Amino acid sequence: MLALLVGGVAAADDAGVPPPGEERGDEDSEVGADGGMELPSAPADRSKRDAWLVQQLDSAIRARPLLLTSKISASVVDVASGTVLWTHHADRPVNLASVTKVITTAAALHGLGPGFRWRTSLLAEKLDPETGTIEGDLFVRGRGDPTLTLADLRELAQALEWRGVTEVTGDIVFDGSYFDLIDEPPRYADQPKERAGYRAPIGAASLERNAVTVVVAADRFGHGLADVKLDPPLGEYVRLVNPTVVTVPSGRTRIHVASILRRDHIELRVSGQILADEGVWFQRRRIDDPVRMFGEALRTVLSARGIRVKGKRIGRGITPATAVLVAENESAPLADVIRTMAKTSDNYMAETVLKTLGAESRTLPAPPAVPPPATWEDGTSAVKRYLTEQAGVDLANLRFENGSGLYDSTSIPASAVAQVLVAAWRDFRVGPDLAAALATGGVDGTLRRRFNVDHLRGRIRAKTGTLAQVSSLAGYAGTDSGHPLAFVVVVNAMAPQARGEARALQDAIAALCVAYTAP
Repeated sequence: MLALLVGGVAAADDAGVPPPGEERGDEDSEVGADGGMELPSAPADRSKRDAWLVQQLDSAIRARPLLLTSKISASVVDVASGTVLWTHHADRPVNLASVTKVITTAAALHGLGPGFRWRTSLLAEKLDPETGTIEGDLFVRGRGDPTLTLADLRELAQALEWRGVTEVTGDIVFDGSYFDLIDEPPRYADQPKERAGYRAPIGAASLERNAVTVVVAADRFGHGLADVKLDPPLGEYVRLVNPTVVTVPSGRTRIHVASILRRDHIELRVSGQILADEGVWFQRRRIDDPVRMFGEALRTVLSARGIRVKGKRIGRGITPATAVLVAENESAPLADVIRTMAKTSDNYMAETVLKTLGAESRTLPAPPAVPPPATWEDGTSAVKRYLTEQAGVDLANLRFENGSGLYDSTSIPASAVAQVLVAAWRDFRVGPDLAAALATGGVDGTLRRRFNVDHLRGRIRAKTGTLAQVSSLAGYAGTDSGHPLAFVVVVNAMAPQARGEARALQDAIAALCVAYTAP
């Protein structure tokens, strides 16, 4: 993944002002009003701590009048005993925003296992080992690996070269039968014209998260035109048209990227100004045809290795049963992938994990019947099974529509999220990796700037959530005593001026949980 400095802050997702419905890690990482609060001391007498915690948490809510008209659902649970220590409308269904990823992650760890890997395979219709010729088509069997990069494709091309392959007489044909053709998750149609990278199509064809990054580098010395380029370069499919970004010595960076859809390609027009001291600015933009993007990129890396593909077509089809495996790429294990997904709140990865869970956990027909492609319903059904069978959640009046939490896709009470956190913690196959995937307060991810004081740093692991009228935080809090609490705080229907108050409330509740667990 491209890693750049945007305004001096390491950024892992789209830059600029987020449109409605987009979650931004940088926005979530703002310090809450109570980020450096002095914690009150919990009573030394353990028998008095429960009442003390209730009093402190109730006071924390009463102290924030800007949230009086908001919908709050919150819960604090002792993970070891399962005792509910405090609630505030905990059974009220609310939009979780990206806290939804806690549920997706826990269900995936249970259903797929932390060692699950995605495999992208190249198969030959017929390979002549003496001439190095693949006679017929070269098939790509995709499984939607959300981490696959151009560098991975180069390694696949290298593997073919090492095998002695010099020519493909047919076409590149993509086998995307692992997933169905509905490449937008449920509720993504709520914002149909959005072209940001977080809204990239989800499918069996996945390369560079099915987005292209517009990179703008300021002319820091001459104050002339900035250098504008695409990463990865996508040949004729995505084209830069007359980019005109001026470098300015003062003022603000204002860059506009317009996507224009043509019959056979996408044009990106980039204009505006970039502050010289800012250095580099970037923004990810979705592409519409992942198969074409994948095929053209594969053709390019094969050519760089001296492998000629005679066919000009990038087709779609089913791999013949007699095809020969000639190269394969294997992703990092799921336990590693979800660390990136949850800590940076990556929506593309979350939705791919959801659909993969559906593909791997559904009941398949007995051979020789060919299994149908996985659907979004397969994924959400798998999550709901986890909620009921493993976490004991009552699905009545509960709504779970996609894996990332974007848009109005969830209506789930805080109590249900707390049940998931407790169930995951108690399952050694799930708990350690879920906790490791959550952002660590004052250390990394979307919490790197929150809880950044000595008495809180590293003691809170949680997932943030942000939408236009939603702010949420859920995870674990504890001290060296090894007695953690699970906490969930979700605020809906808040006024714009109350966003800071919502985060301050979340910070206060998490911090009080730390104080409660102190020896």
